[in-house]
Amino acid sequence: DDDFILRVQTYVSRNSTPGKTFAGLYAAFAASQQNPKIVGINIVGPEHGLVALRDYQLHMQMFAFLKKQYPQARLALHAGELNLGLVPPEYLLSHIRSAVEIAGAERIGHGVDISFEREPQQLIRNLKKKNVAIEINLTSNAFILGVKGPDHPVTLYLQHGVPVVISSDDVGVSRNNLSNEYFQFSSRYKPSYDQLKKIVYNSIRYSFLKEDEKRKHVALLDQKFLKFESEIANLAQLRAGQK
Repeated sequence: DDDFILRVQTYVSRNSTPGKTFAGLYAAFAASQQNPKIVGINIVGPEHGLVALRDYQLHMQMFAFLKKQYPQARLALHAGELNLGLVPPEYLLSHIRSAVEIAGAERIGHGVDISFEREPQQLIRNLKKKNVAIEINLTSNAFILGVKGPDHPVTLYLQHGVPVVISSDDVGVSRNNLSNEYFQFSSRYKPSYDQLKKIVYNSIRYSFLKEDEKRKHVALLDQKFLKFESEIANLAQLRAGQK
């Protein structure tokens, strides 16, 4: 209905054999072109797994190959869900860059190890130029990687104008929800109201919805913000009159 829309990403495991991963990706790309509710393709599983590390660049080449066969497919890849100490330093140098520059990802899930990548400033500029959105998963990153507070790169992305969206990662594992993720972001990083509002809109603007669907839901969000801001303004006036 007008209040709820469901779209999904299909995915493969990054810790399977190369043949199984490629077969799964081929099926995922094909399915994304046949079912309108499948709007994107992802690769999931522990990025620090032995197979995932060994085959990471091969997986990016698989995405690049299939993207040529299915140019309309949209890619949102988990990349950079790593931290110093979790893997040897050499594995922190290129995962985000490869996901964007080889595979062609339009969204990056996590992106935590950005500071350890080769030429991070140039990579950040490229992410901004290409409008690659970073999915920020605060609960997941704190629980799995031990990265939180000032150590989390969300502030780095925001400072450099890289679009970010607030995400909940795997709610079945972390037992959280999107409201809690926004609460954590607001309480920890103290964004301005305008900055927070922009990030809420990013969830629509950088989604894989069709353009007419985006316009519809941006208009609905406009109405909700107008109502909320009007209620807050009236409350502020009421409280001011009571003083």
